[in-house]
Formats: sequence, C-alpha cells, structure tokens
Amino acid sequence: MLDRVRRRALGLSGRLIASYILVTLGIVVLVEALVLGYEAPQLVNDAQLQAQVVATAQSYGQQLAQRYPGGVPAGTLLGESGFFHVDHGGKAAMAPPNPYGSTLTVPAITGPIYGHRAVTAVVAVGTDGTIVASSAPSRYRPGRAAASELPLEAIAAGHDVGKLGGGGSTPYGSVLWSVWPVGSGNMPRASGPGLIAYVYVQAPYSTGFMNPIRVWYELGNQPGTGALRSGAYALLFAILPVGVLFGLLASRRLVRRVRRLERATLAVADGDYTVTLPVSGRDEVGRLEANFTTMTRQLGSALAAERQRATGDARAAERARIAREIHDAISQHLFGLRMIAAGMRRADPGNQQARAIERISDEALRDMQALLIELRPATLNGGGLAAALQEICAAYRDRLGVTVDASVDDVTVPAPVEHALLRIAQEACTNAVRHGNARWLAVSMNRQDGHVELAVRDSGTGFDPAAPHAGSGLAHIRDRVTELGGTVDIDSAPGQGAALTVRVPVP
Repeated sequence: MLDRVRRRALGLSGRLIASYILVTLGIVVLVEALVLGYEAPQLVNDAQLQAQVVATAQSYGQQLAQRYPGGVPAGTLLGESGFFHVDHGGKAAMAPPNPYGSTLTVPAITGPIYGHRAVTAVVAVGTDGTIVASSAPSRYRPGRAAASELPLEAIAAGHDVGKLGGGGSTPYGSVLWSVWPVGSGNMPRASGPGLIAYVYVQAPYSTGFMNPIRVWYELGNQPGTGALRSGAYALLFAILPVGVLFGLLASRRLVRRVRRLERATLAVADGDYTVTLPVSGRDEVGRLEANFTTMTRQLGSALAAERQRATGDARAAERARIAREIHDAISQHLFGLRMIAAGMRRADPGNQQARAIERISDEALRDMQALLIELRPATLNGGGLAAALQEICAAYRDRLGVTVDASVDDVTVPAPVEHALLRIAQEACTNAVRHGNARWLAVSMNRQDGHVELAVRDSGTGFDPAAPHAGSGLAHIRDRVTELGGTVDIDSAPGQGAALTVRVPVP
C-alpha cells in the first residue's frame, strides 16, 4: 500500500517537474526568440544577401565570358537592361540563378548618382586591373584603376578562387560584395584590351527585425552559424537539469503534504476514523487538511451514534422478546394460579391459605405488568417527547389500572434532552408503582424561564431520600440530570408518597 502511495506521489512530483521544465523552457524560448529577432537579423540578412551577391557575380561572370570571349567592347553598360554595346545594341538574357540562391536585380544607372550613398552595382575588371564596364559608370568609370574604386580586399579576392566575397564599410556606406574570376580555374588568363579578369558585385545592406523562426531557419542554412545553433541547443538542454532541480525543490513540500493526506485517506478507507491531520499551511492543501480532520471527526461521531443506535435497537428487540416470553408463559401461569385461588376461596370462605395465594398472585401479576411496561418502554419515534409521555401514562392506566393525571405541554428540546427526560419519567413511574405500590400518578411537563420542568408525583408508600438504601434508580436519575446541567428535587417521606421534580436548561 505504501508503495502505491509513493508511486502516486512520484507521479504528481513528475508532473510538477515537467510543468516547471515546460514553463522554464517556454521562457527561454521566448527570450531567445526576442534575442534572435532583434540581434540576429543582421547576420541572417548578411547571409541571404551574400548568397545573392555571389550568385549574381557568378551569373554576370559566366554571361560576360560567353558573350564576349574576345573582350568586352568599350561603352558596354551592365545592369537590369541587359548587356549591350552602344554600337550594335542587342540585349542578352541573364543566366539562370545558380544553386547558391537567386540573383540580384542590378539597375543600370546611366546618369549621375546623387548623395553619398552605396548602390547595388556590378563592375567588370580587366586583366590589366582597370574597370572595363559597370552598371553605374558615373561612379565606377571605365578606364580607372579598380584599386582606386573597389575595396582592396575585393581586389585581392579577384585573384583567389577560394574566396568569393565579403563585406564591410565603404566611403558610401556598408556593402556586401563578391567577386567571380573569369577564366578556367587556376590557369593563366590571357591579357588584352577588354578582357575581363573578374566580375565585382556589391549591394548595400541594413539591419532590422525579422521573424525569429525565419532567422533560426536561415541560420541553419548558412555556413559559419553552426556554433550559434549548437550554443542554442546547449542552452535548451541545460534547462532540463535546472527544471528538474527547481521542480524537486518547489514540489518537495507539496508532495510530502499530499503523501500524508493520501495515507490518511487510506487509513480512513480501512476503518480508522481517529486520524487527524495537522494544518500545515493556509493554502488550498492546508484547508483540505482542516476539512479532512473535521470530516473524520464527524464520521467518527456519526458511526458511534449509529453503533449506539444499533445497540439500543438490539437491546430493545431483546427486551421485546423477553417481554413476549414472560407474557405468554409466566403471566398466563400467574393468572391461572389466581383463578384457582379465587375458586378455592369461594368454595371455602374461611380458607386463609387460598386468600393468601390469591393476594400474592394479584401482586405478582401487578409486578409482572409493571415489568412488562418497563421491558417495552415508550420510544420517541419522531412523535416528540409529549407523545411519548402520554404513551407511558396510558400504559399504566390501561394495563395496571393506575389512575394517572397527565398535564404535558408539547415542548421542543434537543434530542439528548428528550431521551433523558423520557427515561427519567419511565424510571420514576416504575419506582412508584413497583416499589411504592402507588395507585395514583401525576405527570406534568412545561417550559419556563429557559428550562424544561418534569414532575412525577405518586400516592405510594414513600421513602427517605437520604437513606442509603434509597435505590439505584434515583442515582441513575441524578446522573442523567447532572450530564444535562440540570437539577433534581425529591420530596418524599415514609407513608406520604413521593414527588420528583427535574429542571433542565434548554436553548
């Protein structure tokens, strides 16, 4: 059973730990998304734009090499209007994008460029190191030395097929650039007018916010970003032990309290209603502990009352059985004995023994009837105390021929008080008839000044209340009244009858 409790508690702990991990992971993912959204766009934009610049340089290089194998004619304008010569025109289609990404749209700028700003441009550099053609001749004028117009790193890269591009700041702003050598690998290139050594392409760039999912995707598709993603994965996996530790620390006390509560519920399920739980806090679990203790106490009280009622029912059933046996057997024998004695007396009026037998038989029958009334006591049965007292009076009147004057008010009192007053009235009437040979009884009950007063008077032989042999019945009456916080007054003397008055406080 304890193993089952532990497994259930561990299940709760596991769920709490999992929730802490998920919450922490969500927070980390949100923070990383914000960081990637605001910090990584520059890297992603650079990577995307760099790929397009490289593809554009490759496309222009291949197209120029195919169209002008003998050299690019002077006056050729490069740009989105195609490659054309001022002498014969003719528009050349762009080469399709290569596997590295789509190409850029490079506008042909024939007029001057106003402002000190970077522009998207393509420049063809000849084998002699001068500019042969460009898309912006007003800025990159043919005939000038490329070293004076282009970044030195790009000039050096033009002769190194292992490096295709880069980026940085220029006098006109930040650009990403790429060069594509025109020739066959590392073979020496021919020299001459208009022959191209490499193509240079540049594009301005700026930073800005991007969708974090797109940033993450692009980072994974670009070289040099594996370390960034590896670091992010390491951070995510580091959350697992942190979440587990935080979950254990945060849920340890809660799980311990739940375990204790479950053990208590299992004890109650096994029949132990004496279990109590200390209140360990003011939260929901603490209130549950307090309510659980209250529930077990109420269940215990209810079961004790039910057991007592069952015991009382069993006792009443046994008394009824004994009363039936007495009535069917002994009472019939006594009645027959009295009839025989009466016949003998009538046959021989002077027969004193017959008279004695008849008198003793009458007394025995009377005592037997009183005993039967005691064995079959009146019950409340939902009718109230007044009705039960009237039933007692009717029993003594009808079965024993006792004159009973009853003045009973219908009062409402708590159940314990009802039960106690009923038993006191039964005890008083029984004592008066069986021991005092009373032929007259007066029973009254009323409510006044926050008390219920029950009085039983008789015309019996009376007794001395202070005598030690006054009887155990009076002791029981005093004990019942004391438990209810009331008082008992007994007025009696030998030969003068008795009067019993009980006063019990009621709300």
